[in-house]
Amino acid sequence: MRVCVFGSSSRKTKESFLNASKELGVLLGKDGVTSVNGGGSTGCMGALNDACLSAGGEVTGIIHRMWVDEGDELHLGLVNLVIVDGDNLGERKELLLHGADCVIALPGGVGTMDELWQSISERQLGFSDRPIALLNTDGFYDCVWSTLMHLKDNGLLYKDPAELVYLAKTPADALQYCKDHIAAKPGKIQKLRDRRTHTQGLITGALVGLCAGLALSYLRHH
Repeated sequence: MRVCVFGSSSRKTKESFLNASKELGVLLGKDGVTSVNGGGSTGCMGALNDACLSAGGEVTGIIHRMWVDEGDELHLGLVNLVIVDGDNLGERKELLLHGADCVIALPGGVGTMDELWQSISERQLGFSDRPIALLNTDGFYDCVWSTLMHLKDNGLLYKDPAELVYLAKTPADALQYCKDHIAAKPGKIQKLRDRRTHTQGLITGALVGLCAGLALSYLRHH
């Protein structure tokens, strides 16, 4: 199973959030689950990665070059690492979710919220069927649930909040929810993966064809 984990990188992250991240990391490592995250060495990400690696787990880091160049954000213990470029975080977010079976959100700041709300939006619109578990340590994600309920009360949601996210009390609760959801709908998830793969294949084929055409045109005129 491949789990995409969002979470803070702030050095000011609360101890209770760090402890919850460590607990999740141990669970993922012992379960042989691949953790995909931002590849950070600090905050919830750093605590998660340290614990997961110590427990013998596999971690894939997707990090923007800006944090690599700054020198102290990258977790140096990661073997599987993807460094992305660009003037925004679009590619990084896409790669974080690529092939992920589920999402678990640890407490985090604006970046985490950006990643989380995109995932919620994709689930509501039917682009993804990934289960989304929010690790609600110290009630951190009560605000997200309240916002979803507010949207529902005003007729602005296509789905009930409970169909979009799950408020998990513990790391074990979050992971078990994801496992149960995946086991209950294996065919639908595979269908969505196949559709994404097919679309990517069409785009790749179109680009190859375009490049070949341009090369042939160049040869004919030179």
